This record gives sequence, C-alpha cells and structure tokens, in this order.
Amino acid sequence: MDLYKKIENSLEKQKFSALLGIQLEKVEPGFVSLSCKKRDDLTQQVGFIHAGVTTTVADSACGYAALTTMDEGDEVLSVEFKVNMLRPAVGEEIRADARVIKAGKTLTITEATVYDTQTNKEIAKMQATMIRVTP
Repeated sequence: MDLYKKIENSLEKQKFSALLGIQLEKVEPGFVSLSCKKRDDLTQQVGFIHAGVTTTVADSACGYAALTTMDEGDEVLSVEFKVNMLRPAVGEEIRADARVIKAGKTLTITEATVYDTQTNKEIAKMQATMIRVTP
C-alpha cells in the first residue's frame, strides 16, 4: 500500500480528528503535513484557535510521520511530547509539518512545526516520542 493511502486510512478511523476537521495535506517517507480550519467551536476565549487543537494537530502529524517508517500492520501511539506555543494563529487555518528525527525499532523521535497558513508564521513547535504497536 502506498504511504499516502496508509496514512489516509488511519486518519479516517480517528473520530477525534474528524471532530476537529483535521485534513491530510502531504505524505512522504518520514514526513506528514496535516491542516485544520478555524471554527468558532475550536477557539478559546479571545477567539484564537485553542492550544489544545494546535497540540492535537501537531501530535497527530508527528504520529503519522512516525507511522510512515513502520511496517504494514503496525500502529503508533504517543509516548510523550513537549510543545511550545510561540504565538497565536490569527488566520483561518493552521498546518502542522512533522518529520522523523530518528526511527528506532520501538521508539521514534519526531518534531513538528505548526504554521498559521495566512501569515506563514510558526505558531508552535513540538518534539514527540512515538511507540510502535504491533497488534
């Protein structure tokens, strides 16, 4: 199965991602890009996209970047992550570009940069550790 279809199939099974409206943008070996459009129900009290949404998009992108390095049938789960919010997103959409730093047999280290697509400014950075799960 090609990588794009592998990630697309997995994303379609994620009910929370569907609730947020997360979309698959790009897939390459060791790289995934996801986006999410701003909606009123995804904002915080000042009207910016909520940090929880930003974190979820980055975490999902990191997980899927890791999954591109894993065998067919493997799944991936987050073990830990650290996120820094750099500035609020003022635009109508965010995009998380995630890449694998080091793919191991069990653990994979990833990083993501989240952008405001209107300004193309970085709004968050994440470093995440993912674990391979073999059903």
